[in-house]
Amino acid sequence: MSRRKGSAAGFFTSALLCIMLLLVIPGAPDLAAQSGSLKITVEYKGAGKVDKEHQIWIWVFDTPTIDESSEPVSITSVAENNGSASFNSLPETVYIAVCFDEKGGYDGTSGPPQSGSPVSIYGGSGTAKAVKTGSEAKVTVTFDDSMRMP
Repeated sequence: MSRRKGSAAGFFTSALLCIMLLLVIPGAPDLAAQSGSLKITVEYKGAGKVDKEHQIWIWVFDTPTIDESSEPVSITSVAENNGSASFNSLPETVYIAVCFDEKGGYDGTSGPPQSGSPVSIYGGSGTAKAVKTGSEAKVTVTFDDSMRMP
C-alpha cells in the first residue's frame, strides 16, 4: 500500500515539475506575443526613382536600439514609391527602419545598407518610435535624402 502512495506522490511531483518547466521555457511566453500584424506603407520623397532595381528596404525590430549590430525580426522590400508591405507574427511592439537602395544591388540582408544610402528610423532622427501591432495596425513611414548611412 505504501508503494501505491509513493507512486501517486511521484506522479504529482513529476506533473508539477512539468508545469513549472513549461512556465520557464525560453520563448514560451513569446509565442502569444508573436501574433501581431502590421501594414507599413513607405513614401520616399528623395531624388531617386523607386523601382525593381532601386527598392525601399523595410526592417522591423523588437528593440528601439537600431544599429549595424541589431537583428531584425522581419525584412522585406517594396519596388514602388508609396508601396505597402504586410507583416505577420510580430511582437506586440516593434520599431521600424527603412532605406532607399539608391545605387541598386543591395539585398537587405547582407549587412547594413551601403554608405551614403538614404535611411530613416520611424519616429525621427535617431529615436525609434514604438509601433503597436494588431489585426488592423497600419503605419506610414515618410523619408527623404536628408539622413544618409555613414
